[in-house]
Amino acid sequence: MAEAKKPAPQADAGDSAPKGKKNVILYVVIALLILVIVVGGAFATWLFLTISANQSFGEPVAATEQSADTGEAEGKSNKKKEKKKAESDAPPVFTKLDTFTVNLANGVVLQTEIHAQVLDEKQADLVKSYMPRISSQVNLLLSSKKQEDITTLESKVKLMDEIKQTVNKVLGAKDDEDGVMSVEFKTFIIQ
Repeated sequence: MAEAKKPAPQADAGDSAPKGKKNVILYVVIALLILVIVVGGAFATWLFLTISANQSFGEPVAATEQSADTGEAEGKSNKKKEKKKAESDAPPVFTKLDTFTVNLANGVVLQTEIHAQVLDEKQADLVKSYMPRISSQVNLLLSSKKQEDITTLESKVKLMDEIKQTVNKVLGAKDDEDGVMSVEFKTFIIQ
């Protein structure tokens, strides 16, 4: 009977080696999963913060240059600051430009709904009165683009600025206060 008990410990010793390998593999898999989750969370956080930081890309930038030599320049600067302070207290005014569906230069279709931020309702009415010409110019601008030109965040921001400049050119505006302050995409679909 003593001999029967001896082989049993040898079998246990043989089983403990594969269990040890299984445990190491299990720990490696768990560590890799934790690493993937941490890296994914860090990437998602970075992406969220990048997009959040770029949400103000269409807002006007205050003039920072002032001439200390002339009182007139300081007076204009103060008036602009007061006007911007009054604007910041009022809710923004947006007007829908249009929904644009165009063929891009490489045959891909772009559909986007564009809204423009203006100073007040008076400016919104002015934009609406020029809508046929604005739509035509924006269609020409969009159809001149290639898919590669409008797929990244930076390229979309650049396109928004180009659309703003195009609309302000149609309106004959010299600065943002006379025309469109920013342009926003409500939808942006490339097919």
